[in-house]
Amino acid sequence: MNILYIIFGEKMVYHVQAYLSILTFKKQLKADDHIFVITTHPEFYNNSGVKTITITNEKIKEWKGEKDFFWRVKIKAIEYMALHYPNDHLMYLDTDTILYGSLNTLKNRLNEGCGMMHLNEGHPSKMKTKTLKMWKTIEGHTYGGITLGKQHDMYNAGVVAIPKEKLTEVSSLALTLCDGMLADDAERIVIEQYSLSVALYEKTNLKVAEDLIGHYWGNKPEWEAMAYELIANSYMKGQTMDETVKSLDVAQLCKTPVYIYHSNTAMRLRKIVSKLFKDKDYQYLKLG
Repeated sequence: MNILYIIFGEKMVYHVQAYLSILTFKKQLKADDHIFVITTHPEFYNNSGVKTITITNEKIKEWKGEKDFFWRVKIKAIEYMALHYPNDHLMYLDTDTILYGSLNTLKNRLNEGCGMMHLNEGHPSKMKTKTLKMWKTIEGHTYGGITLGKQHDMYNAGVVAIPKEKLTEVSSLALTLCDGMLADDAERIVIEQYSLSVALYEKTNLKVAEDLIGHYWGNKPEWEAMAYELIANSYMKGQTMDETVKSLDVAQLCKTPVYIYHSNTAMRLRKIVSKLFKDKDYQYLKLG
């Protein structure tokens, strides 16, 4: 099986998130499993034991397409893997994910022809704001022979797992759906996510992966702090990648919540207070 991450730019937090995710998978990888990172900065992964695919800004622009839609790049990356590695199952992951369940269970689902995304978020017609606006534009439209209807729920694309037999079909249909929605000027925020949801629903037996893979988008600060500490600890001890993997306690990680509800009122009050009581009297070291 191939595991795929896509990480652009120099913002270190995304690379640190990926490092933590990679470590959790390495605890269960077999000899025929491979991790790929498509990135503009392959040098960040020199000691990670993963395979890097260097991508240029020019290629990213090409993958965005005529409508300049950034998240179309995710589908193009999946298509790239389908073209170059058609004989292996593929699982794309957002960087803010970890494997906490059995990798063998995940593989068994793929072997049975199941596609997977992280979780079922429901039908876009029942959602709010921009997602509902997207649905109102595309409802009943046909793309690639698929007419969008009530059977097509929205799944979270933090995980996109595709059985090898369906790789080409899923990536091709998802791209057709995405470009069709873009051509119809649908609200852009979740177009690639819905395209992948529909393509996997139509071409595979679509399941959720939330019982195996954690997605901590709802509590990133705490998880990122743990990831930074892990990397610093590994570096300061001079650990090899294998030693770092062995020392990683996934059960301990799971004691940190992946989602925390933050009161909108509390956030608004904090913003007001920060505006009323601004930091001041900055002091710097004087060089020379």
